[in-house]
Amino acid sequence: MDEIVPEYFRCRCGTVRKQTRRNGYTNLVQHVRREHPDYEAVMLAAPTAETGSMLSYVRHSAQIVYGWLDWIVKNNLPLHFCENQAARRYSNLDPICVETLLRAMEGVTRVVERLIAAEMPASFGLIFDGWSHASEHFIAVFACYEVDGVMKTPLLCMAPLLDTLDEDLSARGHYEFLADMLPRDFVGDNCAVNRLLATRMGVPLVGCASHRLNRAVQADMQQHEEDLATVQALMAEDHASSRDSARWSSTFLMVHRYFRLLEHIDTTDDAVMDVLPTPASNKRLRALLNDLKKIESVSKALQADNSHYATYLGPRANIVHSPDFESGCVRVLEGKASRLTRGEKSALRSFLCEDASDQDAAQATESGDEDSFVEQLQKRRRLASVAPRYKLLGSIPPTSNIAERFFSVARTTYGQERHSLQPITLEMLPFLRQNEEYWSARTVDEATR
Repeated sequence: MDEIVPEYFRCRCGTVRKQTRRNGYTNLVQHVRREHPDYEAVMLAAPTAETGSMLSYVRHSAQIVYGWLDWIVKNNLPLHFCENQAARRYSNLDPICVETLLRAMEGVTRVVERLIAAEMPASFGLIFDGWSHASEHFIAVFACYEVDGVMKTPLLCMAPLLDTLDEDLSARGHYEFLADMLPRDFVGDNCAVNRLLATRMGVPLVGCASHRLNRAVQADMQQHEEDLATVQALMAEDHASSRDSARWSSTFLMVHRYFRLLEHIDTTDDAVMDVLPTPASNKRLRALLNDLKKIESVSKALQADNSHYATYLGPRANIVHSPDFESGCVRVLEGKASRLTRGEKSALRSFLCEDASDQDAAQATESGDEDSFVEQLQKRRRLASVAPRYKLLGSIPPTSNIAERFFSVARTTYGQERHSLQPITLEMLPFLRQNEEYWSARTVDEATR
């Protein structure tokens, strides 16, 4: 209800009720419960702009802790930032110490873990990738599933491989790390470890489409390797854009920046001319730049136009671990489930919904002897016209880019100034930042009581 004039509140249905400072609250509550019995579901589904802030129902101390926690975690700041004199001087938040912040982080982490566990269905997929930092190998595991038709990809954990024998980084070591999880599928790079891991787990692997595109572009750029090495040496001298072999886009940015700088380079300087590519090399590099621009804008058309790209991007390419599963997912998502091949149906069998069509098929089998031949044909035709339904396919992402973006931020978190933190603290920071939609001021209030 909105307060139109002091002590008078108007409901969204138009009814006006009076509430003074001492009485009248019961009138408001009774009206809402009697006239709008579904108000709880409506308020939970409504955006914040329509419902107003809930901070008035949160303790002041919890609001202060939430303010510091939100500021530090989401902006990737060090924990001792809350004790920084300048931050305290120019902020309206009351000062707190690092110990208070850590206690709140631990409580919020436990609450978020319970929320994710309660939300996750019995069947879900996994997205995971590995990352090495300071001689330590970390695994980030994301879950992918649907809630009311909305795709969810919460971070489950980011932990080092400490429990494996001799820190084994092979498929066996990853399998032991994921032994407690029972996914239906997982998304990751198309490397040999992930392919073998999917085979051992008995689930289909959805190879990252970005990784396949990168492999295709890298193979196509092999003929320009000598020219690219010359540009790389020149850009390294000027401390400009560098080239990353794991991402073809870095090569595109490096070549694009080189031609922007070429217009301003002094051609009379002998020291510079010694490291500049030759005019013939510049011609080849400019042609490569034009090709990379096409790749950036229209990558799907390359599969049919260039055999190099079909080797990696084709639906039946050797790099694809589960071709029947991927092609079957495409058919189902396009609404062509009735045109699935025998291999695609077998790959999608664990995702098939047990609906009324299965019951009809069972009934048709049981009563087959009793019905006439014509009735049996009619039943078979009716059952064949009903396309099977599959679950979870809409929540399977085509790439593992979410893990790549996550690791890009994690590099800062695991920087030099964080070496004094405990391992559990280093795990909580990226966990809360990645799952920020699961906690708010009310979560902090609940966790710190």
